[in-house]
Amino acid sequence: MIKKIFIKIKKYLSNKLLDISLNKKGKSFVFYYNIYCYFKNYTIRAQYIKKRYYVVDNLKTWQVYPLERFRFYVNGLKYRSEKISKEYLLKNIKFDDDDVIIDCGANNGDLYLSFNKKIKYYGIEPSPVVFSNLQNNIKNQILINKGLWKNQQKEIDFYLLDSSGDSSIFEMENYTKKITIETITLDSLIDKINKKIKLIKLEAEGSEPEILEGLNKHLNLVEFITIDVGFERGLNQEQTLVPCLKYLTKHNFELIDFEARGRVTALFKNKNI
Repeated sequence: MIKKIFIKIKKYLSNKLLDISLNKKGKSFVFYYNIYCYFKNYTIRAQYIKKRYYVVDNLKTWQVYPLERFRFYVNGLKYRSEKISKEYLLKNIKFDDDDVIIDCGANNGDLYLSFNKKIKYYGIEPSPVVFSNLQNNIKNQILINKGLWKNQQKEIDFYLLDSSGDSSIFEMENYTKKITIETITLDSLIDKINKKIKLIKLEAEGSEPEILEGLNKHLNLVEFITIDVGFERGLNQEQTLVPCLKYLTKHNFELIDFEARGRVTALFKNKNI
């Protein structure tokens, strides 16, 4: 009984310490976050260098923004990569060296952590601030600071909500700033790649159907598409499973796996490949 009480107290105190750290900034955040990690026997640590925040794990550094996202890394980068891989149903795919991966809505680049092969990675992230994290984390790959849409536009409204990683072309509640971004299409990107695409991961806070519309000419070159189809579209927070499913099944893709515990994702495979 005493042991159970002690465990509950320890859990409460550690969670409280994590909450305290995430409400701090700069060196104060690092101090409290690292105490929390030490208290929990986690090997991960935080650093604050030149006004930027980093996770440090076994000498590997990973730039993170915003601070709230540090919750995702407390168990280490390997754990984070395994979680992302599970959420996007990558267990169904056998990857080889030189496979081409297109990461739409790359954020900090966490999907890249999931691959131990020498893949060719294309990371697309429209948020200027988050894109700087992506540039720091992933070297010698193709990174694009633009949005994806059904057509190319020099200017389109983009609503920033970097604090939760929920920035979108569709207006949502509590967005912090509206900017304009340039968009490209998946077809125009694959035109330049000019190779078969092993996987497209698509997470665009509700604009997934429109982005798929921009993939028409080169659908035959794409083997797998994994999509976050959760309730994130616009002010009404609608799901995007139905329109994505209709579009892809119409173009000879089949739904081969689905995940609804936490992140809602669907994995599609090209029946011709």
